[in-house]
Amino acid sequence: MNLDMLSPAMRAVAERLELEYSYKAVQFQPWLAKSKDDIFLQSTFHRILKEKAGATHIGENVFISTEANIFTHAFYIDDESWIAAGVIIRGNVEIGKNSSINSFSHIAGNVKIGSGVRIAGAVAIYGFNHGHERTDIPIYQQKHTSAGIVIGDGAWIGTSAVIVDGVKIGSHSIVAGGAVVTKDVGDFQIVGGNPAKVLRDRLAGGNEPAAI
Repeated sequence: MNLDMLSPAMRAVAERLELEYSYKAVQFQPWLAKSKDDIFLQSTFHRILKEKAGATHIGENVFISTEANIFTHAFYIDDESWIAAGVIIRGNVEIGKNSSINSFSHIAGNVKIGSGVRIAGAVAIYGFNHGHERTDIPIYQQKHTSAGIVIGDGAWIGTSAVIVDGVKIGSHSIVAGGAVVTKDVGDFQIVGGNPAKVLRDRLAGGNEPAAI
């Protein structure tokens, strides 16, 4: 449709929608961020995170969507990593190089993510827990505990997976979509299910794909 055919009010709405679409396309697909406007917004947002979210290091060519929710007291992210729109990050979180976190994932507590890690959408990674040993008082009145979570280099976490406090995910491992990981995962292992169990060892050979 020719915008000139619209009333001035509707033309303004149409132009705003087009701008919003282009903006959201980058926020949800950070690999598209290349324009001067994108770079300017990133430099501004990085400054805000250093001032407000305890960011001690934001590496080169890092993209953090301005629609991501970063409410950390300590935050570190290294070169070439990105965080898409809708992600929530709280606590004390470290992310290595060339790692990505897709939309609507939630990372909280003490979490260390290595380099080359891929985290799909809607993943839950909780590096803390509610105290629940006592039964004479409500759970919400008991102290939090935090053993922390470590995700090794090159790991791939499938969509909607849940990783609970105290777990170590080995390097180059794969966590299948929907898995609930309550125990450590070894290097190169593929795990799935609830609770997650070892499905295959990537070093053992075989070309069948994992159910990610």
